[in-house]
Amino acid sequence: MRLPIVTFILILLPFFSIALYVNTLSGNFVYDDFKIIAENSFIKEWQYLLKVFTKDYFFISGEMSYRPLVTISYFVDYAIWQVNPCGFHITNVVLHTINTVLFYLFLRAVLSNNKIIFLSILFFVTHPLLVETVNAVGYREDLLAAAFLLVSFIYFIKSDLLFSKETGQTTRCAFYYGISLISYLCALFSKEMAITLPALLMVFTVFSHPKPWLSLTKRWKGIYLGYLAISLIYLVIRFMAFSNPAFKSAYQPGGFWINAFTMIKILAFYVKLSFFPLHLNADYVVPLVTRPWEGSCILAIIFLTSIFIIGAVLCKTRNIFAVWMSWFFITLLPVMNIIPIDNIMAERYLYIPVMGFCVAKGILIYRITDRTLSPRAIPLRRIVQRALVILMIGGYGFVIIWKNGNWRDELTLWTKTATDSPNSYRAHCNLGNVYLERGHIERAQMEYQTALEINPGNANVHSNLGNVYTKRGLLDKASEEYHAAIRIDRNYAQPHNNLGNIYFNQGSLDQARTEYEEALRIKPDYAPAHNGLGNVYNDAGDLDQAMEEFKQALAYDGTYIPALISLGVNYAKRGQLNEAVVAFKKAIKLDTHQPQGHYNLGLAYEKLGKHREAVDEYNAVIRLDPKNLNGHYALGSLYQNLGLTDKAIEAFRKTVSLNPNMTHGYKNLVFLYLNNKNDKKMAHYYLKELLKIDPSQAQKEDVKQVLERLK
Repeated sequence: MRLPIVTFILILLPFFSIALYVNTLSGNFVYDDFKIIAENSFIKEWQYLLKVFTKDYFFISGEMSYRPLVTISYFVDYAIWQVNPCGFHITNVVLHTINTVLFYLFLRAVLSNNKIIFLSILFFVTHPLLVETVNAVGYREDLLAAAFLLVSFIYFIKSDLLFSKETGQTTRCAFYYGISLISYLCALFSKEMAITLPALLMVFTVFSHPKPWLSLTKRWKGIYLGYLAISLIYLVIRFMAFSNPAFKSAYQPGGFWINAFTMIKILAFYVKLSFFPLHLNADYVVPLVTRPWEGSCILAIIFLTSIFIIGAVLCKTRNIFAVWMSWFFITLLPVMNIIPIDNIMAERYLYIPVMGFCVAKGILIYRITDRTLSPRAIPLRRIVQRALVILMIGGYGFVIIWKNGNWRDELTLWTKTATDSPNSYRAHCNLGNVYLERGHIERAQMEYQTALEINPGNANVHSNLGNVYTKRGLLDKASEEYHAAIRIDRNYAQPHNNLGNIYFNQGSLDQARTEYEEALRIKPDYAPAHNGLGNVYNDAGDLDQAMEEFKQALAYDGTYIPALISLGVNYAKRGQLNEAVVAFKKAIKLDTHQPQGHYNLGLAYEKLGKHREAVDEYNAVIRLDPKNLNGHYALGSLYQNLGLTDKAIEAFRKTVSLNPNMTHGYKNLVFLYLNNKNDKKMAHYYLKELLKIDPSQAQKEDVKQVLERLK
């Protein structure tokens, strides 16, 4: 292809790719993005960067597998964008665009037919199966693994050409070879799927040389050993040095053979999705194949057997179509549940395999007008060919832009997923999480209960339902759900922590301490449990031990606001008010919309004699939460002490309107009207209200004096 045309394509491809995904930039974080990015303090502190290369990685990164390069990319993104989702989405779109260009350069290196190259790259750019990977920031590992794999492949080809021709350019050959090996290692540390690269290299060697087996043997003694060495090093690091102790690998219920037959059905479904990307879903529910003679399994076996027979025939004639069929199936092997994985089917698994499919489709579409097949009806076949290309590229491009909208936020994503896949307990559970966060308690409860009807043995759903009951004040039911979660998964820290919170709020400090300690035994880096245990020590008067726990919580999560507030309270109890102010200010800086930090900062300022600052903080509490009793009462008390009677009365009247049973509010109003305003009528009115809700107040000395004066 002439240079100007290549340049034109290299400009067109990025523009086209970005145009299809530009509407993702307005999207929010979704799915695992919150755990991995938005709520992950690990990526927000550069001091943790070196921990990427230690075993602490799993405790504080949120990742289940060792993928350090992905985590480092989040560090960089956060340094630039903070927690702005748009920035993270920009990075994903840029990475996908880079992959598009790299894939084109790779195809130019291995194919000679320019039309097939052009069709293949257009089919890749417009394939709707890529939507999930590009939209979900937490699935960036597929983007990075693809980029490094393609770079490794391109430089393998460069080094292989010099190696096979024996041109004497040893230095350049070694340089290209080194880049390829380093890129392969980076691909492996982005995602495990890259381990299929050596198999792909051998396939391409067999199909690209006139004497394939001689060439293969020669390369085994030469350059292939490097890729095998890298693979072995990676496997040792991944499964021995940096294995995740929290990750429990087990097959789905039924054992190996049931899973094997189920994966045959899934593999056939992957092929179908690649041809017809319809009814795409964020969470596929795949019924397990319990008997190999089930209809769906038999159809899948017949379908795949036909494909493999065609592939074997093509391999025998060394047809290029077989290379790209092999690419699709080889790169899918790591996610075919040979080594057990938690999620047995997902669209993101197809990001790299679909490259092979797109080239195979490009070859098929190109051959519609191949004169060697038949010289007849070429004009008509050309019309059919162009119509297919326009319909696929235009139609699929529209589908991508439309499907991006499904990923714009959690509510949209999980509402759509629950509609398309009503038997997905994950969809209902995640939709419940969205409703709970937005304060729609009853709707959250309905979704969790639906999720439990589908999968009653899921500990996470029981724990979440317990959170709903806690918010509704149904603590007995909440405890039942937390205990159910613990029975299902004895190594689940969250329900122990939540039980600790219930016991703590009930004043049962010993039981609370037991639950917090159990949560920390399971998950030593669990910041909420450290904070809860610290609060137990705080209430017990052990301020030193309490401070240790608060500092532990902040060591694991420097942005955990409850621990910062608890630390500030601890300082205040010690009389170290300036230190308390620093802690409260840091909590407010992290989230200016949480009232508790402002309230505690107001108390600290009041004790320091900074009354104007205290008033500002109490007003901030009321502005954020107009029904906050503590804020109104604290503001009224401060105004009362400052002699601002009318403002104090206004604040206390607000407290008793919000809580008609608040005796302290009525009492203060009685004294303000009697002593400051000399208004016996209003004082008598509020005294009657006080005695109506608490007749025992009449026996207290200060109220007796008021009664005497009013007589």
